[in-house]
Amino acid sequence: MILSAYDIFLSCEFSTSWTMLHRLLTTAFLLPILASGQIAEPRPFELGTIIVSAEADEKAADAIADTINAATIRQLERTDLAEALRLSPGVTMNNTGPRNEAGVYVRGFDLRQVPLFIDGVPVYVPYDGYVDLRRFTTADVAEIRVSKGFSSALYGPNTLGGAINIVTRRPDRPFEGDLLGGWFESGGWQSALNLGMRHEDWYLQLGGSYLNADSYPLSDDYVANSRENGGRRDNAWREDWRLSAKLGYTPNDTDEYAIGYVIQRGSKGNPTYSGTDPLNRVRYWQWPSWDKQTVYLITNTQVADKLTLKTRFYYDQFENSLFAYDTRDYTTQRNGSAFQSFYDDWTFGGSLELAFRLGENNTLKAALHGKLDHHREQNFARPEHPTLARLGPAYVFEDTTWSLALEGTHEFTSRLSAVLGLSYDRRQVLEAVDTNTGASLGGETFDALNPQLGLFYKLDDTQRLYATVARKSRFPTIKDRYSYRLGQAIPNPDLEPESALHFELGYEGTPSDHLTLRANVFAAEIDDTIQRVDNVLPGRFQLQNVGRSRHLGTELGFDWKPCAEFQLNTSYAYLDRKNESQPDVRLIDTPCHSLLTYADIRPVKWLSLIPSVEYNGSRYSTTYGMEAGAWAVANLKLSLHLPKEVTMSAGVNNLLDRNYELAEGFPEAGRNFFVNVQYKF
Repeated sequence: MILSAYDIFLSCEFSTSWTMLHRLLTTAFLLPILASGQIAEPRPFELGTIIVSAEADEKAADAIADTINAATIRQLERTDLAEALRLSPGVTMNNTGPRNEAGVYVRGFDLRQVPLFIDGVPVYVPYDGYVDLRRFTTADVAEIRVSKGFSSALYGPNTLGGAINIVTRRPDRPFEGDLLGGWFESGGWQSALNLGMRHEDWYLQLGGSYLNADSYPLSDDYVANSRENGGRRDNAWREDWRLSAKLGYTPNDTDEYAIGYVIQRGSKGNPTYSGTDPLNRVRYWQWPSWDKQTVYLITNTQVADKLTLKTRFYYDQFENSLFAYDTRDYTTQRNGSAFQSFYDDWTFGGSLELAFRLGENNTLKAALHGKLDHHREQNFARPEHPTLARLGPAYVFEDTTWSLALEGTHEFTSRLSAVLGLSYDRRQVLEAVDTNTGASLGGETFDALNPQLGLFYKLDDTQRLYATVARKSRFPTIKDRYSYRLGQAIPNPDLEPESALHFELGYEGTPSDHLTLRANVFAAEIDDTIQRVDNVLPGRFQLQNVGRSRHLGTELGFDWKPCAEFQLNTSYAYLDRKNESQPDVRLIDTPCHSLLTYADIRPVKWLSLIPSVEYNGSRYSTTYGMEAGAWAVANLKLSLHLPKEVTMSAGVNNLLDRNYELAEGFPEAGRNFFVNVQYKF
């Protein structure tokens, strides 16, 4: 008698025959059913959150953020932030192919408009506002919070479309940690170690990770051409390592002081364009260094009975080198297009946040943010040419950015509450130059006022409805204002901030013990969008504040766990973006439809079967209409839960070997296998 899918999925009761098979398998593999002493998932570093969870803050703006926890990230083997963020509905991954950078779009807003924070510290690159999410591994992540549209005013400036905050670990026990090692196809392997120590009034958290890959396999359905011959993807190597340390002091139940340091080093190849677009030229690029380090101090002090002060100070440094070669063998740099480019960026900043408990039903928070962004660039043109090699001048750009924010929560009744937020943001240009002439461009000042309001209504203790409206803004980056884009563009120092007006209606809750639901509809109207205008001069474009667009969509998700042996999670997002000012200029990198569904099936306690399917509709890769087609990818993972908190996993991604792209002309990995071992202690 064979156990039916109906029995597993609906009743989750095992037949006699299944019990017999269970015993035979257990005996054959000599695996005990019960592992000793299950260790909990890592605790988030609460100081690293923007809104510290407390009863009076439960309805605050950050409370409607999507939370992706470490268990789910490990369950689906998401080894970097780009892959992990795809677990949030409405977040789609994009591949900036010409730079081999992975990013995400949040409801149609890119990483310049939805900045990345780690423990509340901004880590995006000062020059262009982006960050390559492939360079950040997830080994030390406790949870990821994705705020969309209506994000807390306490995040600071530039949250036009929301904010992403990566919260790292904080130890709970005298000694704890985990060790991970793994292999994946085409010469790849990874390793990670986390150690935590917690004592009466102090704690220490240490972490390290390393990831190396020679390439990745292309699908057998990929059609070879002169730019890419198939098999293993050419020039697709990468190497990334990261070390982190955090020392905390907790003198009492309310106060906490933590200093942290993170260093990461990366290098990567840049696969060439292999599509059919005659306007997309082939680049032979490599990135010898993509290096970052951050040091920060975060404190939380209860100054008085109803007054708390939280501070955050940080120094973040980014160094980068890009080498352009003549041919695909990546050995010579003699042509006019060859160069070596070096960036040296740093940010110094901080914030002060005061929280007042005004009464039993009221809280008020005020935050002051300030930061100085410094960008220095220098090129070494035609470095191997005996007579034309020259080191170009160094160009320096500096901006200061300030933000003053207020956010209040008021509970009208036990069911109805409101959050009102307001921020004033200001950016001043301290230094900027014309990189063609070396002439100073003087200073500019930008400012923006951003109000928002959210209403939250509790249906019961586990369900609520909410309605929000928010105005958000983003200042143009240094690259937006001053870059010649390799001679193709005209700088525009007079660019103004972008603005967006967000509306959202939503429901979230647990209507039964086994089911969690989330649903929303949203709209955003974006004004003064910074958009490319072609032929301002013959053959050259310029970025201008001419864009007006709107985003409409919905996000649906549920998590159903009828019993310990089965869990099903599905999320779906629909996004309709329209360029109202220039309909012929396509809005890129976002599919209309995206779907992720996965299950965790445990026929026996020591075995998990985790199938998953991800679907993305087609998307535009260029503003003039080149498309990356729709795709669906199936994955399968098997995990053995052994004694002493050892887990062995093996699986296959892209099980059906689908040939697909996130950006036209840049194929993703075909069928590929992996094996991992994790030990918790």
